[in-house]
Amino acid sequence: MSAPSAAAPAGAPGAIAGVPSEASDIRAIPSVPESAISETLAARLPRAMPAPWATSGCGLVWLYRAPAGAASHHQRGLVFERSVPLGIAAFLRYEQGPVGSYDELIAMPTVLIRKRRLSLAVPFIAVDSEASIAGGRSNWALPKTLAEFDWEQRDGLPQRISARGEGWSAAARTVWLGPRLPLWARARQTQVRADGSLAVVPVRSRGVGRIARVEVQSSGPTLPAWLTSGVHFGVAIERVTHRILAAS
Repeated sequence: MSAPSAAAPAGAPGAIAGVPSEASDIRAIPSVPESAISETLAARLPRAMPAPWATSGCGLVWLYRAPAGAASHHQRGLVFERSVPLGIAAFLRYEQGPVGSYDELIAMPTVLIRKRRLSLAVPFIAVDSEASIAGGRSNWALPKTLAEFDWEQRDGLPQRISARGEGWSAAARTVWLGPRLPLWARARQTQVRADGSLAVVPVRSRGVGRIARVEVQSSGPTLPAWLTSGVHFGVAIERVTHRILAAS
């Protein structure tokens, strides 16, 4: 598994040769500091696999009450009418997809309301696949960064998962499992590209999981302020299929 590259400040200027992107600099996609990538990493990224993507796998998702000030950690330049104080985060293990298998940690400080509709927005997302970083940044302005993951499962369900990047870490473990339930979601995700324009991304998900209680820990420059440690309500995902459409 590749070790994380040293992070660079988000929004650093300068074009990166060899990285296909509609924006002038794939590194300039706004993010929290934990999601920045170095010039070295950006320069070696493979060509992005175009959208749409269909992926399947398992994972652990949790919801939590967003602390005061959490909305200030959304991507710079993201305009919204209102912020709902609900944080969402997940560890996901994609077993199939256009760039192969990889692990992911994704976190959203709050849920937003834009144009009178609920919208998700991601200022922090980490993976252990450079092909996933290239696709996420180029297709959807997702500020993916590189991390190392440790994943423990039991009976096909995640039990304990951790991720570590340059100057940050996060971990979650299942402390209680409840009944099974079907999972279904149609969401709209709004991201800020490097040039300041917005990428609106339709996401469709379907699967099955079990209600869970999840104990979470985080560390880093900003993560503890909004990806809060503690025990939260969640779902242990047995299997899920995501379809991420092209951005408009």
